[in-house]
Amino acid sequence: MASKATRTVIIGLDGVPYQLMDNLSDRDVMPNFKDLKKEGVFKPMKSSLPEVSAVSWASIITGKNPGEHGVYGFTDMFNKSYTVSFHSSSKIKAPTFWQIDETKKYVVINLPATYPAQKINGVLITGFVSLDLEKAVYPREYVEVLKETGYQVDIDVERAKSSNLILFKQLHETLKARMKVCMKLWDKIKWDLMMVVFTGTDRLEHFLWSAYEDEKHEQHPHFLEYFRVVDNAIGEINSRIGEEDNLLILSDHGMEGIKINVNLNALLAEKGYLKTEDNPKRGYNSIQRGTKAFALDPSRIYLNKEGRYPRGSIAESEEEEIIQELTELFYSLEWHGKKVVKRVYRKEEIYSGPHIGRAPDLVLLPENGFNLKAGLFRKEVFEEEKELSGKHNPEAFIYVKGSKVDEVVPEAPSLEDVLPIIWKLEG
Repeated sequence: MASKATRTVIIGLDGVPYQLMDNLSDRDVMPNFKDLKKEGVFKPMKSSLPEVSAVSWASIITGKNPGEHGVYGFTDMFNKSYTVSFHSSSKIKAPTFWQIDETKKYVVINLPATYPAQKINGVLITGFVSLDLEKAVYPREYVEVLKETGYQVDIDVERAKSSNLILFKQLHETLKARMKVCMKLWDKIKWDLMMVVFTGTDRLEHFLWSAYEDEKHEQHPHFLEYFRVVDNAIGEINSRIGEEDNLLILSDHGMEGIKINVNLNALLAEKGYLKTEDNPKRGYNSIQRGTKAFALDPSRIYLNKEGRYPRGSIAESEEEEIIQELTELFYSLEWHGKKVVKRVYRKEEIYSGPHIGRAPDLVLLPENGFNLKAGLFRKEVFEEEKELSGKHNPEAFIYVKGSKVDEVVPEAPSLEDVLPIIWKLEG
């Protein structure tokens, strides 16, 4: 009798750091994952820089760094313009795993930053940010499957801000519908690789990271309960896979508490590097001649280069001097005697590939708790965060269960290693 073909399942937990998974499983909040840790390899995984979902998931699904796939954030600027453009699937310039091998059948559910849904041999349901459910699904016939289950791409963030009760209600409803769709497609389609991403983890941590860290916080039990439900989903999926199948559980980036917001453009303006007219409606088009540098969220610094921007003022011969000045400025920045920036990266240090020309000139990695933001029209460099308690950090995680896992998982994995790991598992 012929052996059953090996399948691969990928569970994505958006925004979940290694230490949280380790801690909650050890405390039996996540008993299913605790058992899985005994069967496979569980390691911290280095996220992208900057550590935002558009960049991170693009690296995971292509196996490439931003210099190769061309995504540096949820926003970019049109060529030779200050006009900001938002991310879409067409901006991923490297092939995704379902485009690399079109012979396999795929089911991909709630994958962030892949909207609008593009052709796939199987089913693709895009995740955050998906503006129209009809365009978030390929092929379109599966839109009805989503509607039947009450499927939501994401929670209503604005409503969630008004009440923790509403936040948790939406988180649980969204997760329940996500699992219903996952199980329907599991049985309906003869797939080779299934990927499902849960983004409620990221939303909860942004709003209530403080409830995780403080066991006396009134929302602490509710925080743990949500992760129990996530663990139940992991257990249900794991119970359906065969002994010969591969299981990966991973995150795209981590999370930590916010001490203070840091408005980088306010700093650049204060030090004379950025000049704008006071007209927020014009956005970055308000940048005036004489500007040397500006920031895009969350931690990207661009030189205002001649030829690249309409009012570019930095000649190629001046670039190195400005970069050195900015590097010194960011390393010297302090708040209440604490250093704000841990590392200033030049683009060549972290990116390589045909799209490095569109990369930020510098990328900043903050010290713990400092929430770097662009803040183009903010007047203060340092501002208290009033709505969120959690921010991204680069500590993701990866868990792998399958044949020869010790041989296929690198000692210090990064997001770009995920696809090579899958291919080695599948032989």
